[in-house]
Amino acid sequence: MKKDQIVIIGGGLQGLATAYVLMSRGEEVLILERETDVASSASFANAGMLTPSQSMPWNSPSDILQILSGFGKKDSPMSLAANALPSLFFWGLKFLRNSTPKKFDFITKNLHELGAYSKNLIKDFREEYKLSYDESDAGTIKIYRNQDKFEKAIFLQERIFKGKKNLELLSKEQLIEKEPQLKEIKDQLVGGMYFPDDEIGDAHKFCKNLEDLVRNNGGRILTNTKINRILVNKGKVNCIVTDRAILQTDKVVICAGSWSRDLLKNLRVNLPVRPVKGYSLTYETAGLNNKPNYAIVDESIHTAITPFKNRIRVAGTAEFVGFEDQIHPKRINYLNNMLKSVYPNLFKQIDLNEGKIWHGFRPMSADGLPFIGKTKIEGLFVNCGQGHLGWTLAMGSATLLADEVQNRKSEIDINPYLAQRSL
Repeated sequence: MKKDQIVIIGGGLQGLATAYVLMSRGEEVLILERETDVASSASFANAGMLTPSQSMPWNSPSDILQILSGFGKKDSPMSLAANALPSLFFWGLKFLRNSTPKKFDFITKNLHELGAYSKNLIKDFREEYKLSYDESDAGTIKIYRNQDKFEKAIFLQERIFKGKKNLELLSKEQLIEKEPQLKEIKDQLVGGMYFPDDEIGDAHKFCKNLEDLVRNNGGRILTNTKINRILVNKGKVNCIVTDRAILQTDKVVICAGSWSRDLLKNLRVNLPVRPVKGYSLTYETAGLNNKPNYAIVDESIHTAITPFKNRIRVAGTAEFVGFEDQIHPKRINYLNNMLKSVYPNLFKQIDLNEGKIWHGFRPMSADGLPFIGKTKIEGLFVNCGQGHLGWTLAMGSATLLADEVQNRKSEIDINPYLAQRSL
């Protein structure tokens, strides 16, 4: 391979988006993916929402309390396993340090800015190539079942964004008018928020579009390739040792999601990212009645329900369990109960034996912001730590990463996301 070719480790949303942006700027790229296909891990069956509106990190006092109250449980929105505690100790201290109101507001504003920037790039990209990935730009709705929580959420939006965020407050009646399928639970609702700038789309289908564009324009993708080591000489990237060959290169971008930390650890680069396990359950809805029109986020249960063309997906939960790979039956029951609690009539029509369960590991940073750009090793870059907003932040993160590689000035302030704040 050519020495000036940029090697990207990871073929999920971040890796494919990074490859595309670099190629569009004249760079030659090679993607290395350990699985047998691209986008088969955290990008495969996520909630499918591009939501700058949901830019708040998961270290608010209420979230921290929910994580702790879910200790050892498999039927709570957030849970923590005892065997994961050693790996989470120092990371958790940083996580807590970033939960003060001032830091929480700073992180939320910057996640929203990157999310909005990214979503606009995705829209431009979709229109340029006339792509289809079950997308809809109708917006999303967040529903509330508790008046006190609803009022606190309104106050928080005003405190952080001071009226500059595009949202519409909805009464119970206005909620039903906008999404009639919520009428079945009208008595449980107190109000909601409509976010017209949000979109939905199948992240896996989007990734397959990216894969085609990369391959068809001269980029290379090697799947089923294990990275053994990244070798450094005199503080500079020298080569990558895989289970197939030794690849000479002077530029490497780590986009391996939750596994990025392990790749960097051998280089004494400590990336404060940990895996947070999430689940989704998808049902076919062709021929069914009572199908919703909008993606819904239920604030009370940390659950998202996304209607695609002939499918509906319920996604949620956050498990701090390391890389524990099992799917407990309680998680399937939990997601089914969540779907039933929002759309009981639709749920009655579904064949529960036909559901497709999935889980993935979100790469969660200790401060809630992604790590993008240069490390202390010359030629080594990272694009990782997008957490629960991986789909939302993908194209924006890739563009900022390409700016760093090519030493370009970014269109938005890149400083909050720079990897060198921790590496």
